[in-house]
Amino acid sequence: LKEIKIPSAVKVIGEGAFCSCSLIKHILIPSLVTTINDYLFSDCSSLETVLLHPSVNCIGKYAFSGLKLLSKISIPTAVNFIGFGAFKECHSLTEISIPSLVTSIEGFTFNECLALKNVSIPSNVTLIDMYAFYGCISLEELTIPSSVTEIGDNAFRYCYSLNKLKIPSSVTKIGENAFSEN
Repeated sequence: LKEIKIPSAVKVIGEGAFCSCSLIKHILIPSLVTTINDYLFSDCSSLETVLLHPSVNCIGKYAFSGLKLLSKISIPTAVNFIGFGAFKECHSLTEISIPSLVTSIEGFTFNECLALKNVSIPSNVTLIDMYAFYGCISLEELTIPSSVTEIGDNAFRYCYSLNKLKIPSSVTKIGENAFSEN
C-alpha cells in the first residue's frame, strides 16, 4: 500500500487501520475525524507527512510511533490528550508544540525521538510521566512549567544534549533515574 486517499465522509478510522503499512509516504486526515485511534499509523516507516485536520482532539497510544522519517507535525490546538507512546521512536522529529489543553505528557510519548531539539510544554501540564523524553539525545533546552508537580521515572534519561533545565518549585516528586546519564 503506497498511497491512501481517505474519503471526506469518513468519521472514524479504527485502531491500527494502517499499522505497519511501510510504503505510505503522505496522509491527510479528513475533517470529520476527531480521534486518531491507537496504533493508527504505528510503524509506517516511510511516512513523511501527516496532515491533521483542526477538528482532531485526541491522539491515541502509539498512534504515530515508529515513523522514522516524520520530521514535523502540527498538532491541532483542539487536542486535549496525547496517548502513551504516541510519537515514540519518531527519529527525525525535530520540534513539537504540545497544545495548551493537554494536562499530562504520558509515558513514552516522545521516547527516543533522536532529532528532537525543541519542545514547548504548556502551562496546564501537571505530569511528565515515565520515559516521556527518554533517549531524546538532541534535546538541548527545556522549560518545565510551574504547573508540573511530578516527573516520572526515567523521564529525561539519556538526554545527552540537555544543557539547561530549571525544575520549578511546584514539583513534589522526581522519579527514579529521571535525569540520569545526562
